[in-house]
Amino acid sequence: MQITKKIVLNEKDYWDKAYGGWLGKNIGGTLGEPVEGRMEVLELTFYPRLSEGPLPNDDLDLQLVWLHAVEQYGARLTAKELGQEWLEHVFFPYDEYGYALTNLRRGLNPPVAGWFGNPFTNCMGSPIRSEIWAMLAPGAPATAARYAWQDAIVDHAGGEGVYGEMFFAAIESAAFIHSDVDLLLDIGLSMIPENCRVAKAVSDLRKWHREGKDWLEARELILKHHGHPNFTDAPQNIAFTILGWLYGEDFGDAILKAVNCGYDTDCTGATLGAILGIIGGKDSLPEKWVKPVGNRIAVSPPIKGFPAPKDLDELTFRTLVACKEVLAAWNLPITISSTEKTYVDPAALNCKGLLKGEETPENLWNYIPWEECRPLPAGSGRQPGLEVFINYGPEGPAIGRGETKEITFTIVNHTGEAWEGKLNLEAPKGWKGSGEISFNLREGKKLEYKVEVTSDNNVLPSYKLALNIERYHDGSYWTNYPVHFALVAACHFTVWGPDDNEGYSITSPGNRIAFEKAFDKMPPGVYKARTTIKNPAKRMVEIITATSSPVRVSLNGKILFEDLEETIFMPAYHRAPASKRAELLLPEGEHVLEIEVKKGEDPLDIYLLPVATRDTRSPGSHYYYTDILFI
Repeated sequence: MQITKKIVLNEKDYWDKAYGGWLGKNIGGTLGEPVEGRMEVLELTFYPRLSEGPLPNDDLDLQLVWLHAVEQYGARLTAKELGQEWLEHVFFPYDEYGYALTNLRRGLNPPVAGWFGNPFTNCMGSPIRSEIWAMLAPGAPATAARYAWQDAIVDHAGGEGVYGEMFFAAIESAAFIHSDVDLLLDIGLSMIPENCRVAKAVSDLRKWHREGKDWLEARELILKHHGHPNFTDAPQNIAFTILGWLYGEDFGDAILKAVNCGYDTDCTGATLGAILGIIGGKDSLPEKWVKPVGNRIAVSPPIKGFPAPKDLDELTFRTLVACKEVLAAWNLPITISSTEKTYVDPAALNCKGLLKGEETPENLWNYIPWEECRPLPAGSGRQPGLEVFINYGPEGPAIGRGETKEITFTIVNHTGEAWEGKLNLEAPKGWKGSGEISFNLREGKKLEYKVEVTSDNNVLPSYKLALNIERYHDGSYWTNYPVHFALVAACHFTVWGPDDNEGYSITSPGNRIAFEKAFDKMPPGVYKARTTIKNPAKRMVEIITATSSPVRVSLNGKILFEDLEETIFMPAYHRAPASKRAELLLPEGEHVLEIEVKKGEDPLDIYLLPVATRDTRSPGSHYYYTDILFI
């Protein structure tokens, strides 16, 4: 719908707010970074550590990459292009980042790449990078939230991290034209499901604030009702961010309260600093906090291969240029003007302060994380002729040796005419698959094509397949539209229960050993798993068995490591407990790995991870070895 009423943002006002947001981000991140992960109440009164300028932080790093993505691919970029940016420019192994990168390297696409086998989808990696979308869509919170969704599903699909980024992006976008905290929170909450954990944590915090609870009481209530042992879990940290906003008496007091709640402190401080910087602009930020960080940008070494802005002036200028492209591309009734004064026509907004005519992203809430969508022709984002949905099922895009897997394709026709032709699945040589079918698909209709594919005994890290859509005209072949996709190798184990003499063969779709596939009930006791590691090259490897339970791991009959104590459950490539991992020079070839794990009353969770060590030449530490297989 074309909207005649409009919002005008004077270019200097936009610059002031955007610069203020980036500067506030730097300030809050520099405050919180040195104490990240501490889970007690802190007592900071100023930066705990200072250097020459701001400290590098992934909160800002990743948004520099996204700005480059918009510059490279244009305003209509999607999760697919953002995933490509990860492969080329982001070499972080941390938590959800590491899992998503592993899946992208195997040939998977978002949202599947952000969901499959990823135990960190509820975490803070995406909520911290919301500002770029707000600054590209200022005053258009639903548009900012839609960009945030495309971003977040790359590494948080199916989790609360997606809703956290949408929530913050909407708030920050609306903050270009509104300053009332309650209205901004209402706008943010309108972009996410009211029953998600993020919404519940924020709503409870607002209630406790209205009831007169002090900030320390509110902190304890957040942890009691929404807390999680992983310090990066999103709902608790998003609530801490909003706590600083609601209880802060000024900028410094607000970011200090957020950070002094502990947990993911660089994230809480940085996001709140950005929100307050957008609302008040550059000059609202106290010199006490500005002077130590200045105008500089610090980029983490694993972020590389693109022209990063050298300072906040360049970052703000490039953000402004990209913003104008976004506003034009989506025909938003918002103008960045060098001559007109900032003006918000009340008729351009609805009663909740949202931009009229913007479709809120409710239709995105019910996406299926194990289903991806491909537009045809390839690259046609806004008005595709066909849409092809590939549904891999709840176990995801994994297949074991000699296994049969069902894949469902749904094809939707958006063109102005009927399509006729044939469908067939192209699989690796030696595999067996369903046969070819003919189709006639009318305009506006959809068809479903279910196929079964059976692999052979040749195990590879990933397998290339294609759905061939052969189009016919007048009964004759016209052209072919191949939709390429990938399946990945499942992990094979033999497992034993506490009283078993004979083992059961199972396949696990990801790196979690799925003992429950063999046992209907799992009483306490010692469970065992055995697999063969197939390593194609001699190299240093860190083998991790991430579990909270006592565990003993043997390689080729010799104990590799043993930990008889319970620890935190942390299936991360870079921060699993030291007692549940070992570095070794692993020879080329096949090696028998045996695991004994003592289960208590809690459910048994254990991940088997082969990763690079801290000391690597390139591209960065602790990346996952996708060519090491468990057969």
